[in-house]
Amino acid sequence: VEDMPERNTTIEKVQKGLKDYLETKRLYFPRFFFLNDADLLSILAETKDPTLVQPHMGKAFEGIAKVRFDKDNRIIEAMISAEGELVELVTQIDVMKPGNVGAVERWLVEVEESMMDTLRHVTKKSNEAYAVADRVKWCCEWPGQVVLCTDCIYFTSEMTEALKSNSVAEYEKKCFAQLENIVVLVRGEMTKLNRVTVGAMVTIDVHARDEVTQLVKDRVDSPEDFAWLKQLRYYWQDKGTFERVDTLKPNTKMECKVCIVNSTLLYGFEYLGNTARLVITPLT
Repeated sequence: VEDMPERNTTIEKVQKGLKDYLETKRLYFPRFFFLNDADLLSILAETKDPTLVQPHMGKAFEGIAKVRFDKDNRIIEAMISAEGELVELVTQIDVMKPGNVGAVERWLVEVEESMMDTLRHVTKKSNEAYAVADRVKWCCEWPGQVVLCTDCIYFTSEMTEALKSNSVAEYEKKCFAQLENIVVLVRGEMTKLNRVTVGAMVTIDVHARDEVTQLVKDRVDSPEDFAWLKQLRYYWQDKGTFERVDTLKPNTKMECKVCIVNSTLLYGFEYLGNTARLVITPLT
């Protein structure tokens, strides 16, 4: 009984030390704040075997359920969503290189950076392919999230051009034709992932078509009209094409601006996997 106060003090010191230790890990890799202490300790306790971090990937990343290692379990080559969609990383991660060995938080930061750079790179390639490929084939050749982003970018670009050239009615016909072509695709044989991708794209395209029809009815003929500005618009930006608000310097990476009225945010390039899309309403 006499030793209890001293032991309680020792326990408190140990708990405080552990809390401070976990805090340093969370500050280095902020996504660790999404994990409770037990999960974080489980990750940090398995530093010798990086593959044992797999069960916790989905708690730190929205769309990454697991990653693919090479045969030696040294290099992370790709990210995999919960739906089974696989995206090859443009920058592979060496989890065993000096500095990364035994430091999970270090190579997870690299995974985060590579994830965003990969989506930038793949979206750029998808944009280029959209301009020359058949749209029906194109939508089945790219990751679902990339398909939706490129679809929105081209809708914004084509709609803006239609408003400038006073050809909104003609563009409305194009929107109807695109949907009819997708309907033919959906009626055929498709993989499960492609069907989810196309389903989400159709949801966005139907909303876009309805908005174009409304613009035709309202006789909107200017890209500066509020009826168009109130729509969610996507603009692709290559390196050095605009000045970032946070740094006041030209952008050093490819970005996608997402605008509505006079508000502009940058697309986060957070991998979201290949998921279904809810119907678009004024509230969603």
